[in-house]
Order: sequence, then structure tokens, then C-alpha cells
Amino acid sequence: MTGKTHVSAGLLVGALTTEHFQTDLFSTVTVICLSVVSSLLPDICHTGSKIGRKLKLLSLIIRLLFGHRTFTHSLLFIGIIVFLLNLIQTPTYYLVSIIGGMASHVILDMLTPRGVKLLYPIPLTIKFPFTFKTGGLVDVSLATALSIGALYILFQTSISHLLKYISQSILG
Repeated sequence: MTGKTHVSAGLLVGALTTEHFQTDLFSTVTVICLSVVSSLLPDICHTGSKIGRKLKLLSLIIRLLFGHRTFTHSLLFIGIIVFLLNLIQTPTYYLVSIIGGMASHVILDMLTPRGVKLLYPIPLTIKFPFTFKTGGLVDVSLATALSIGALYILFQTSISHLLKYISQSILG
């Protein structure tokens, strides 16, 4: 999938996380930023990706050590990140946004013909029985649908908070 599709999925993860945890404004912005960035993180192994171009040296080292769509697209990598986040006592809503963003990336890449090495270091490629070309019509349509879903949730939640604030202000 393209970076835009991964960002759209990360945005949706962030919106769902903020709605579930009913975060304040600062935490909402932070959750959304974390989920969007983490939705790009697995592609650190690809020097031409959005995140790979920003962190060129790290991306090159990871690519040389592991290759593309292996370690950083695996349950092992996600498990290590969960362990580290728990070690530093990350608030639950931040942890959920980061892991959800990363998981959305891996799931979307499982929809492509190349699949991922989900069980790395076991060299088994995992993909869905139905796959779609990266950058094709389905990819673009999926990015659009994910973005619309995220915006709907964010606006619905914002309007709900605004109405609650107004009613509390009026009723004292």
C-alpha cells in the first residue's frame, strides 16, 4: 500500500482510540500524531518510503540487516515495541495508538501480492487470499474510505464534546 493509505489507516486508528478513551484535546492530538507516525514505522526498512527518506541512515541499516517487509512487519517487532512501551510505563491510550497504527500497516501490506513475513524469523510470507496492487484503484479507494471514516469519527466526537460543554455551561 502507499504511504497515503497507511496514513489514512493511522488516522482512523487515532480517531477510534480518542473516541474509545475519550481523551482531552492535548491527548487527542498526541494520539493521532502517534498513530499516524506509527502507521508508517514498519516501512523504516524501505529507504524510499516516507519514513525511510526522513531517517536514511537508520533505514539503510535496517534494510541491510533484515530486508524489506520482514522484521519490521512481524509480530516479533510489534511485541518488542509493546514490551518497550510497557517498560517506560506508556499510558494505555498512547500504547494502543502506536500498536494500532503499526498493526494497521502490517494488515494493509498483507493485502498486497508481496505480503509480509509476519512470523519472522520464520521465512513464511503471509498475505490475504485476495490482494490488491499498491497504488491501484483499490488502494486509492481504501485510503479515501479510511480517511472519511476517521473524519466522521473525529467530527462526531468533537460535536458531542461541544454540545456537552455548552449544556454544562448553560445549566451550570
